[in-house]
Amino acid sequence: MDDAMLRNVQLIQLEIAKEVKRICEQNNISYFMDGGTLLGAARHKGFIPWDDDLDFGFTRDNYEKFVATAKKNLSSEFFLQTWDSDREYGYAFAKIRKKGTIYQERIAQDSNANCGIFIDLFPYDNLPNDKNKRRKLITKLTFLKMLLKTKVNYKPWMENETINWKRWMIYLPVRFVSQFVSKDKIQKHYMKIVKVANTENSELIYPQVAEKLGVWAMKKKYFSKYISLKFEDTFFSAPVGYKEFLTDGYGDYMTPPPIENRKNIHGIIKIDLGNK
Repeated sequence: MDDAMLRNVQLIQLEIAKEVKRICEQNNISYFMDGGTLLGAARHKGFIPWDDDLDFGFTRDNYEKFVATAKKNLSSEFFLQTWDSDREYGYAFAKIRKKGTIYQERIAQDSNANCGIFIDLFPYDNLPNDKNKRRKLITKLTFLKMLLKTKVNYKPWMENETINWKRWMIYLPVRFVSQFVSKDKIQKHYMKIVKVANTENSELIYPQVAEKLGVWAMKKKYFSKYISLKFEDTFFSAPVGYKEFLTDGYGDYMTPPPIENRKNIHGIIKIDLGNK
């Protein structure tokens, strides 16, 4: 994707982000810029120039409130994609997509899921303080996430135009097991595990991102309240402890990576901006 096309995609993502902000502010729902979006706000006051997506985070209660509210109040220009609203969707978090557009990821090229230009909405859940409980939780959820993607014909081993054979072998037993369990059962079991963890008194929370063998764990105190940070032409919500958040996640976050690492990461193979 060339720079001009990337910028057009970013502007559509910004349009979607403003819709999320509208719904949250009108319905008293707390949200925050997450990951590279928060980093972009802090370092660039907008998109990281080479970034090809936009992320928001929510604590679990606010996430569920947002999903319920968006079902009724989301503008008709957009589609709220969850594993319930799109049976071919294979992630444990929501996306909002712009209708009439295409933003096809390589790993999902054989899926029938909606593939419009999107932003990610990550629910954050408790991470047990006990290291053994933490390891068991992440291991179970990671396996279930792999099962979900396999059920809807995602191919995470297609990171580039060629097969990542190591990842293909990792998914081989997952593909076998997936033949004997329904998507509904996987989802139900997934949420049962998440809800049990959320009953614990924890110092840490983490997002339900796609497939993450490591843990993006953040201290709850970073989210004790929210402030506004400029992102492009709009102010969006950010955790009050965003500097600590970014330091934990990226280290020296104000220093850009080497030029060779400045690239988009979603493996987009087809783009259609619609009528913008």
